[in-house]
Amino acid sequence: FWTLGFDPFLTEWLQDLNLASPSVMAAREFGRQHAKWKVSDGVPTQDEMKRLTDLGWLKQNDLRWWVPPDVPADPSAAKAAWGAITSELDELVDLMEDGRTRYMAEARAQAEGIPRYFIHLLAIDRAGKPWTCELIRTGVAIGNLVYMHYKSRFRRVRPSTLCPGLVPPFGPPRHPAFPSGHSFLSHFIALLLLEVDGIAARYGMGMTRAGTRGVKPTWNEYRGVHKDKDKDKADRNLDSALFWLAARLAKNRERLGMHYPSDSSASRHLAGGIWNAIFGTDDPEQRIDVPTLQRVLDLARAEWQ
Repeated sequence: FWTLGFDPFLTEWLQDLNLASPSVMAAREFGRQHAKWKVSDGVPTQDEMKRLTDLGWLKQNDLRWWVPPDVPADPSAAKAAWGAITSELDELVDLMEDGRTRYMAEARAQAEGIPRYFIHLLAIDRAGKPWTCELIRTGVAIGNLVYMHYKSRFRRVRPSTLCPGLVPPFGPPRHPAFPSGHSFLSHFIALLLLEVDGIAARYGMGMTRAGTRGVKPTWNEYRGVHKDKDKDKADRNLDSALFWLAARLAKNRERLGMHYPSDSSASRHLAGGIWNAIFGTDDPEQRIDVPTLQRVLDLARAEWQ
C-alpha cells in the first residue's frame, strides 16, 4: 500500500481473491475507470479539491483542517487549520469521556462487521436473499478502493497521535485517518441498498405516516443543496433507517478516538459522489459504468418484488 502506485487493473491488489466473484469483478471494472474518481498520485492540489467541492463530493467543512501544499505559505491559514483540528480533538475527548463505555461492545463488533449490521437491520440472510448480500459485498469491494486511495493521498494522522489521552481501546489502524473507511462503506452500502425498490419502500426516506412508502434520496437531497437557492445547507439526518445506521457506525469510530468528525462527514459526501457517478449522472465525462454491479443490483431487486 505504501510503496506501490495505483494499479488501474488491480492485478496486484486482487490476485489472491476469487476473480469469478461478482464483487471482485465489479471492483475491477470500477478501478479501471480510476481517472474519474481518484485524485493525483501526489498530495492533492487546491485545484483538485475545488473540483471535488464543486461536484459536491466533498464540502469545505470537510477540509477545514487541511492546508493545500501548492499555495504560498500563509500563517493565518495554518492557524485556522490548527484551530479546526483542536476543536475536533476537544469533541473527541468529550465523546470518550461521555459515551465510549456505553458504546464499547457495539463499536468493537462493528470494527470488522459492517455488512453484518446491515444484514441484521434488513432481517435477511444469505440463504434467502443471496444477491442482496452480494450487493453489500460489492459495495465493500468498490468502497475499499476509493477510501484507501484518498487516505494514501491525504495521509492524515490519527487523532490519538496528536492527543494521546484519547487512548483508543484497540488499534488504531496503521493507515491514515482521512477519510473514514467505516463511514464511507456504511453510507455507500445504504445508498446501494436503496437502489432496490423493495428495500426503499420499507427502509427508505419519507416513511413518516402509516402506509407511506419510502423512497431513495435525490442527489441534491443527499448532499443538502437548497432547491431554490442552490446553496449548501448544513448536513441533516436523512430520515431512513439505513442512513441512521450508517451515521451510528461512523460516530462509533469517533467514540473510539480513531476518527475526527471531518473524516466521517467527508466519507459521507464522498460516498454520495461515487453513488451519483454510477447511478445519477448522464455526463459521460463523470459517469462510471460498472456492468457487474448493475447485474447484481437487478438480481437483488428481483429478490424484493
